[in-house]
Amino acid sequence: MAALATAALMLLMYIPLAATHWAGIDVFAIHFAFFMMIPYGLGIIASVREERMQREGVDKLEKGLHWIPGVIIVFFILLATVDSIIITFATKGIEGDLADIVLPKSISGDAGEGVQSQFTGTVAYDLQDEEERFDEYVQQLKKQKERGWKVTGGWQKSPILHEDSVFKLDIANKAGEPIVDADVKVSFLRASQMSVDQHYALKTDGKGGYSDRVELLKPGCWQMQIMITRGDDIHEIRGNTEVAEKVDGKIIHRECVDGEPEMDTAR
Repeated sequence: MAALATAALMLLMYIPLAATHWAGIDVFAIHFAFFMMIPYGLGIIASVREERMQREGVDKLEKGLHWIPGVIIVFFILLATVDSIIITFATKGIEGDLADIVLPKSISGDAGEGVQSQFTGTVAYDLQDEEERFDEYVQQLKKQKERGWKVTGGWQKSPILHEDSVFKLDIANKAGEPIVDADVKVSFLRASQMSVDQHYALKTDGKGGYSDRVELLKPGCWQMQIMITRGDDIHEIRGNTEVAEKVDGKIIHRECVDGEPEMDTAR
């Protein structure tokens, strides 16, 4: 009865807290399992001791806790500790000296402020399970090719960490005439750390040019998405771009390497 009351009290406290601070069904399942398992397991151990004392007619057992229940308790403590570490690494990432020990060395040398890892749980452009959206995307690309807009330009100088650089696009129609009334947005996406994603609405110069000053917050490979809209027309370009960094006055280029997300266009 004590174990049942403990489990019920846990449910009354944890479920409302989990609902208001939702961290995902996987985290909820792990917490729920452990919070139910602890009073259940301890209740079994305590009830066995009580039955044994009643059977032997004593108020106290000469021997303490049997080694088998002790091993089970230690096992679940270790399991809870390991799961806690895994959840922390998956949601908060690893960096610093621990990351240097645990994580493999970067192939590209994209070390930034030290090796770090954070898993967002998202997959960019994952349309394999969304047939309708995929068909719409294919139709959009088909119309885009038929429309024949020409988009040129890019960085006015190679981007370097902690230094802003002008990102400028020149947009023209199939006949080569500048498009001056479009809405142009550029997103720079960090696959491993969504918190540093940056989005820019480029300003027009009235002559088919669209630009803004951009400063990205991490060195290495970034995914880039350009969305050009004019009325019902949508023109989308995806690619990769790279940010260098200065180390002791020397510019170190952090290039995209094999294994980076494949995009529709070269950087």
